[in-house]
Amino acid sequence: MTKRIIGLAVGLATTMALFGVGTAQAGTPKFTLNVVHGIPGVEVDVCVNGAKAITGFEPGDVVSGVRLPQGEYRLKVTPAGEACSAAILNAKADLQGGRNRNYTVVANLDDHGSPNLALFRNNTRKTESGEARVIVRHTADAPAVNVWADGSPLNRGRRFVWGEQRRWDVPEGDYSVFVSLARKSAPVIGPADLSLMAGTSYQVYAWGNGAAGYGLIVIPLEVGEKH
Repeated sequence: MTKRIIGLAVGLATTMALFGVGTAQAGTPKFTLNVVHGIPGVEVDVCVNGAKAITGFEPGDVVSGVRLPQGEYRLKVTPAGEACSAAILNAKADLQGGRNRNYTVVANLDDHGSPNLALFRNNTRKTESGEARVIVRHTADAPAVNVWADGSPLNRGRRFVWGEQRRWDVPEGDYSVFVSLARKSAPVIGPADLSLMAGTSYQVYAWGNGAAGYGLIVIPLEVGEKH
């Protein structure tokens, strides 16, 4: 348990410090950050500039739509319920502007079961009329998988392994989605019913492991606007 808490703390602190959380001068560039907790059995708090920013952050939780100005920030990660002074990691970084400013950070287990941090840049380009975008990201402690929608495989035989992502633009509507092991058709994650709206990108994260079980986390993002 201690090893997993430390691994998660390192991941969250390193990446969130890179993007910064705190105050900055008016008019400076803003980033949007989503944080996904995908490590089973670990609860943490996150402190920013000496104050609690995220508390009771549990597996399967999402903090979404956080607006982050550029600047220099101090971040500490503690075991859940501990004071900021009891940090198990301290980080300081200077955030500077960039062109694409919408990201998701996923604390997860890699395919060897070790705590890991994955950082994804989110595609905010406009979809075609009547279409939605689905982006599935393999962030679970699992081997290669297939992704299915309404009974049909989407991978087309390609290996979809940990750390990778797949993107599909599809007509808006209702879909039943599940994940199977590669070259298999039995669900190991899901099925989950997704109602997809045109002009929206859906980030779908597979997370967990064989011992604790697997799940899907879905984050919708309106696209075609500045983010």
